[in-house]
Amino acid sequence: MVEYTNAEKADMILAYEATDCNGRAAQRLYAERHPVRRTPAHTMFARLHQQLCETGSFQKAARNRDRTARTELNEEIVLDMVETTPSLSTRGIANEIEISYSSVWRILDDSALHPFHYQRVQSLKECDFAPLQAFSQWYLQQRIANPFFAASVLFTDEASFSREGIFNTHNSHSWAAANPHVTRTRAAQDRFLVDVWAGILGDHLIGPYILPDHLTGPRYLIFLEQVLPELLDSAHVTAVTRTSMWFQQDGDPAHFSISVRNHLDATCGERWIGRGGPVHWPP
Repeated sequence: MVEYTNAEKADMILAYEATDCNGRAAQRLYAERHPVRRTPAHTMFARLHQQLCETGSFQKAARNRDRTARTELNEEIVLDMVETTPSLSTRGIANEIEISYSSVWRILDDSALHPFHYQRVQSLKECDFAPLQAFSQWYLQQRIANPFFAASVLFTDEASFSREGIFNTHNSHSWAAANPHVTRTRAAQDRFLVDVWAGILGDHLIGPYILPDHLTGPRYLIFLEQVLPELLDSAHVTAVTRTSMWFQQDGDPAHFSISVRNHLDATCGERWIGRGGPVHWPP
């Protein structure tokens, strides 16, 4: 919650009056006059001026929150605050403008705004974007030449699973009359990881298959030579489909071994995508 001193509020009023009560102009003038201070939202000037006119003071007057929550000014303030800082919490907004957080929720909901969670994405370097663009252009060209190209690519990936799994504390609850102090153990002394491989070819799910611990190039080559054909048989991938099938893998060190690349060159020819392959798989 942002708290302003009386001196700062007085400077806001001066800026508001100097700009003929224009909130956005007052915001710009305030920023020019006080560059080292945090610049308030443009709606703050009108709200502060209204409070001063109604109460004769900068002190926040006690009032019934629910009765005054859905005023046009409050709705404008709420929408402006989330536009300026989308990561604000509803309780933080409610405390800032002295309305209930449920009223903030209703204002945002009526404006078709929803809270979206952050997504974790791969970290990329500046040099990664050119290969990404090149691969995207190549892929689009393949789709133009063959609209069903995507269904002919065996896309593969591996994931590691630990004994701790995934636990979301925000969405996990234990209802009780008194605090049961429920716990969940984590960071076990005996840890393990399971590496699982899976692929998608059109509407076929290939695998999953549990890979050996500490995957190396020779172990991955055994998987490609002995296990992958059996997985394709189990998924009922026909011999005709395999003759035109592309194989894709990422840049894992085991995938980049010379023996693996030689095997893919021999079995797939030019139809494989990966690090060091005929078609480079970008980061």
